[in-house]
Amino acid sequence: MSTLSAKDNIMNEYTQKKGLYEHLSASVLQITEGLMKKEGIKYASAMFRIKDSGSLSEKIHRKGDKYKALPDITDIGGVRIITYYADDVDRVAELIEREFNVDKENSIDKRKTLEPNVFGYLSLHYVICLDDRRAALPEYENLGSLKIEVQIRSILQHSWAEMEHDLGYKSNIEVPKEIVRDFSRLAGLLEIADKEFQEIRQKISNYEKEVSEKIQKEEQDEEIKLDAVSLQVLFETDKDVLSLNQAIEDGTGNKIDANGTYTQEILNYCQWLGITTVGDIKLLLQQEADLALYLAKEILKENSDGIISKTIGLFYLCYAKLLTEYPEDRWMAYLIENNIGIPEENWDFVEILSELYKNFETKKNNKKDDC
Repeated sequence: MSTLSAKDNIMNEYTQKKGLYEHLSASVLQITEGLMKKEGIKYASAMFRIKDSGSLSEKIHRKGDKYKALPDITDIGGVRIITYYADDVDRVAELIEREFNVDKENSIDKRKTLEPNVFGYLSLHYVICLDDRRAALPEYENLGSLKIEVQIRSILQHSWAEMEHDLGYKSNIEVPKEIVRDFSRLAGLLEIADKEFQEIRQKISNYEKEVSEKIQKEEQDEEIKLDAVSLQVLFETDKDVLSLNQAIEDGTGNKIDANGTYTQEILNYCQWLGITTVGDIKLLLQQEADLALYLAKEILKENSDGIISKTIGLFYLCYAKLLTEYPEDRWMAYLIENNIGIPEENWDFVEILSELYKNFETKKNNKKDDC
């Protein structure tokens, strides 16, 4: 009776433990995603995979006598994290090193292996296992001795790796020198792009802080241009904007989506009406908040118990400015040019707006008379 070869033993053990590797890989992914969310690290994608039997068999054959047993192969299971920015690779790496046991001997930071004058595939590969604390938990029973690979790369590094793989490029000796130069030039461009995106993100962050400080201190509102950043700060921090939104929520039965973001459309509405600065919005709030609230209550009263955007207050402030500062024959243009509503129903809506405005003015005048 013939004895089984090392390859046969490895393949048999793989069949027995494949489910454990899958459980470990899925668990590491879940833990890492939870940690990234807690740390506020945004990422493009996160996934796990298990090496199939065909790939494993081919790898054992290709490596000759290198592998004696299944634990010698450290990439049976794998997790891949793709970040938006290159510096976030290091932030994820810190989480991995803190939360898992890292096999330093089999891990490699390919970003540090290239010569300074060489460009190429840059990625961070860890071989990890559960630390003793997690390995002792019942849900991770029998996983403590298993190792898997964790790859961390930026989205541009990932693009490089995928294109390199698709083209079948493996080493400098496989293709002519001019093609090697092409690869190096492209890798250099991607590396520059990675750094440029980081700098842009930092500039945006600095701008957000600057705008937020100015708005909260109510400094130079008339000089703060209305854009995605200043608008978001207004929706989140300005007491008058928040007060109007709350009044609309209370008065209509709808709920504000606090986690939502502004939409490009609201900036378009503002631009059409000549609202270009934070100061313009604050002045409009002082002058027309009552009309905006009245319009919102009347128009939304038949659509209660819904979810509405945090831009809702500004949306109805725009209507208030339209009604008070523009002739009625321009109201239709506002709706059409901003793609608001259903075109065939716009004339009816203009009539509704006109009637609501008249009713509001009548009520306001009656209050003055009563006083």
